[in-house]
Amino acid sequence: MRRKPPPIRGVGERDLTRRLDRLCRLAADVAALGGEQATLKKIVDVAVAVVGVSAAHLTLVDRGRRSLYGVISSGRHRPGAPRARFSLESGMAAHAALQRRRPILIRDARRDRRVIPEARSRLRIGSVAYVPLIGGGESFGLLILTNSRPHAWTFLERKLATYVASVAAVAVQTSRLLKRLTETDGRLRNLIEDIPAIVYLCDVDFPYRAYYVGPQAETILGYTTRDWITDPDLFGKLIHPDDIQSLIDLSEEAKRGRGFVRAEYRMLDRSGNTRWFRDEAVLIRDPAGRPIAWHGVLVEVTSVRAIDAASPLARAPAPSHSPEARPPTD
Repeated sequence: MRRKPPPIRGVGERDLTRRLDRLCRLAADVAALGGEQATLKKIVDVAVAVVGVSAAHLTLVDRGRRSLYGVISSGRHRPGAPRARFSLESGMAAHAALQRRRPILIRDARRDRRVIPEARSRLRIGSVAYVPLIGGGESFGLLILTNSRPHAWTFLERKLATYVASVAAVAVQTSRLLKRLTETDGRLRNLIEDIPAIVYLCDVDFPYRAYYVGPQAETILGYTTRDWITDPDLFGKLIHPDDIQSLIDLSEEAKRGRGFVRAEYRMLDRSGNTRWFRDEAVLIRDPAGRPIAWHGVLVEVTSVRAIDAASPLARAPAPSHSPEARPPTD
């Protein structure tokens, strides 16, 4: 028989609705792929308001799982303040939360030996919740929630803390992914500038808002990088109207399948001329498997299309493959 959850104490229906609304808006902010630092700061500040704690801290664990280092904390801090770094040892609550991949809640941190002594002193911890950040089945950090006094953690607080940690895990993982893409772009930038192709990163749904467009976009289509970024509908506007639906259908099919699209379609340049492009794109997903962006390359094939159209083979009737057809004989 399943155990019933304990009753929610100290939170009215209106207050709970308000907290859940803030949590939903936080998830939407993360999905918008804003700046890393601003997004993570919003997460810890919202954690304080949603869970109802004194402070919140996002931390990551090193590869050897020997130390925990701070990424960002709620509240105001002086510019250039050093980030906290604590050693992890077996028997500590933070270590246990990472190993077991579930929250560890401590009511009275002042008397509990599982709390890192240095952290207890520096962060003025009276009670603490260590909530793991999980991605790909592994815990890679902690959302640490603290109160300055001893506190009995409720079932609702545990649930809300887990939800905030899930949003934080997606934000951190997505930020890491985009950072790797940016680094790759930096290494390949000189090569990209010499190739007659447009490298892009865009939204998963039509009109495919661009997050990054290579410099060749201006040379080929006449629109600057700034044009692409400031006009969220530009990509969709440039696709030939007769080709939009087929491209959307291919994208939707790829999202349900292996996450790769190869298509040829027409786009309009700044002068109104029609150009043909081959588009090859790979779907980028967040740690939970949800699509977040297309990363692709547009190669102009207008000249190839023109050659094909002028070829006598293009105007000749297609050869029959029926059983009655026979090759000519001498």
